[in-house]
Amino acid sequence: MATENRIARWKLVLGYGVFSLLAFVLCLFLTFPYDTLRVRAVDAAADAGYALRVGSLRPGLRGLTATQVRLSKVPNGMTPELHSLLASNAKMMPGPEELGEPLTIDSVAVRPALLPPGVAFHASLMGGSISGHVGGLGDVKVAVALNNLDASGGNLKGFSGMDLVGKLNGSLDLVLPKTRGQPDLSLANGQLSLDTRGLIIQGGNVTVPMYGQPTPMDLPKIALGDLDTRIKIDKGLGTIETMQSKSEDLEIQGSGTVKLGQRLDVSQPDMSFKLNAEPDFTKRLGLLGAGLTMLPTDKADPKFRVAHLSGFFNRPTFGPPRGQMR
Repeated sequence: MATENRIARWKLVLGYGVFSLLAFVLCLFLTFPYDTLRVRAVDAAADAGYALRVGSLRPGLRGLTATQVRLSKVPNGMTPELHSLLASNAKMMPGPEELGEPLTIDSVAVRPALLPPGVAFHASLMGGSISGHVGGLGDVKVAVALNNLDASGGNLKGFSGMDLVGKLNGSLDLVLPKTRGQPDLSLANGQLSLDTRGLIIQGGNVTVPMYGQPTPMDLPKIALGDLDTRIKIDKGLGTIETMQSKSEDLEIQGSGTVKLGQRLDVSQPDMSFKLNAEPDFTKRLGLLGAGLTMLPTDKADPKFRVAHLSGFFNRPTFGPPRGQMR
């Protein structure tokens, strides 16, 4: 009889434990401040000039999960009225003329991470995924992986203005020391890699820095092929170890450095390019092709033309290398 009582007591304790756990999870599910978290995300995006819309925000297998996410660059700048409308999650929203064409993301999941302490994330989009983590006890460690993204998916054409096909893979690993308690990109260490397979620009429009002037261009079809890029970053200076691409239209070789700023848009490229374009392709480029033929030839290999990218990423200058003209 004593044994039976001990077993019954054990089952009772286990039952209470399971019930308490389920009650805690249910309470968390019902009372978690999802809307407050969504508003904070909208505010952070608005500060950078982007409109963020979230279909739903709930717990998921990978952590706290947002679905039907749309992110767009506001073409005429974020206004207080537009910011308030996004924060309120109104059912009726302005169209792309005011909000911009959105990049669509199927889901974004976020959860705590232990090694290193911080936050892990996983986003499903463009037929592939972006995953990684951010955290650290001292310096901030950032790791991001792009896995098999389809360049034709997610309304990337509307978001970027470029009609692309091909596959994208890559990775970013950074360690950011802190300055005045904040992560400092200008002191970062790490590496960046980007691989594309069968990448083709099928058309679209883009603003190209030609001889110091932002020039809008209608893009023809451009086959970029397989692009391999490796950049090593040491104390805020990114050095290109590999940058090359070759297709039936164009061959590109890149070298040089990027001096990182505290924000990426004020980082300073000092990059040289060697370009070998097929004659038929140059004709298809129109005005852009005419600009390409004005570049000087490479002294070591005359089949290439040489160019230089400098300035800042938000105000780039692309043209002949310093001191060289055709």
